[in-house]
Amino acid sequence: MKENGERINMQHRKLVTDTSCPRCGERAETIDHFFRECLVTVEVVLPGVLNSSILINAAFLDVHFRQYGETETQEYIIKRKSAKIKETRSWRCPPRESVKINFDGAFGRQNNISASGIVARNDEGCILLSCSETHKEVTSAFAVEALACQKAVRMGLENTWPEVIVEGDSLVVIKKCNSKDQDKSMIGAYISDIQQMVNRKTINGTKHFVFKHIPRIANAIAHKIATETLKRKEEFYLEKKVPEYAQKQRFLEWVRKPD
Repeated sequence: MKENGERINMQHRKLVTDTSCPRCGERAETIDHFFRECLVTVEVVLPGVLNSSILINAAFLDVHFRQYGETETQEYIIKRKSAKIKETRSWRCPPRESVKINFDGAFGRQNNISASGIVARNDEGCILLSCSETHKEVTSAFAVEALACQKAVRMGLENTWPEVIVEGDSLVVIKKCNSKDQDKSMIGAYISDIQQMVNRKTINGTKHFVFKHIPRIANAIAHKIATETLKRKEEFYLEKKVPEYAQKQRFLEWVRKPD
């Protein structure tokens, strides 16, 4: 991480001409971009760092300290430890009279074919429907996650469920869906479409959507559907059940207390 933020300085010294982030390719590579904006860092690097013993690594904390100061660094550590303790480790039923739609995406880097998996359940944990889709020419894992989220929202709109919770394990996508700012990243078009669909129904008062981030372990059925669909190249749409390969996980999650 020592190199992060150095590209700007190297440009001033005329050692490099391209200051864009080598991970996501968007914006100049500064320390602030690395920690707060870079899609690859937020989604891939930091979760692994913050969920391991590296959390207290002196080099990591030193970078944070130099950027944000002592008080923010101390608060940062406390919040991360608290979040880790409270982290949901298994899928939970939604509140009464609500429907929870879980989504996940599987990215096929070699052949540019990706897949999304969706499962909707009611407040008793019963399967309402499940489905999957394959996608061609998707350019990144972030894009396929956004496509899966988009599909989940459309599913919520097409059915008569007034309260819908959309859950996924992509922190980037969930944060962007909850943001009121215009998204200018490479998945901005998908996020804009999601927000417009949700806002139209919210203004009309016909539906209420909530976007929640969960760990991968609590998103197991949607993940299984996405990865198996990518492997088998088979799409499906099922009412009141999931594919046979997801039945085991479905029974493991059958009885859970509401959120």
